Amino acid sequence: MSGILVVDDKPAHRDQIAEILTNAGYLVTGKASSGAEAITMFHQMEPDLVTLDLIMPDMNGMDLLRIMKGTSPMVSFLICTSICHEMIADLAKRSGADALFHKPISDSSLLAAVSKILGAPHQEKEA
Repeated sequence: MSGILVVDDKPAHRDQIAEILTNAGYLVTGKASSGAEAITMFHQMEPDLVTLDLIMPDMNGMDLLRIMKGTSPMVSFLICTSICHEMIADLAKRSGADALFHKPISDSSLLAAVSKILGAPHQEKEA
């Protein structure tokens, strides 16, 4: 496995997340704009981490999380959402998310969430 897959239907959010992670030294190996594209890239890439937008037109992030986690349980997932509700956080955790990140995107909070999951950039994830 290698790298991070960023999934968001909004190009500005997708690019911002990828840029923050890349500038911090993480390897972003793919960016997907839809659930269907994300599933294809997920199987091709076998990433270490997937950042998932919760609300997308073709497939919501929670459904996508369940599909991906079902086929690759060792991959880590970070749900990105603008919905700040305890029920969403609980559902994300029960569905297999490793963390929940609230939009609007800030460099420090995104990097804190990713480093908690993956460790510092260029380090192997602990088993």
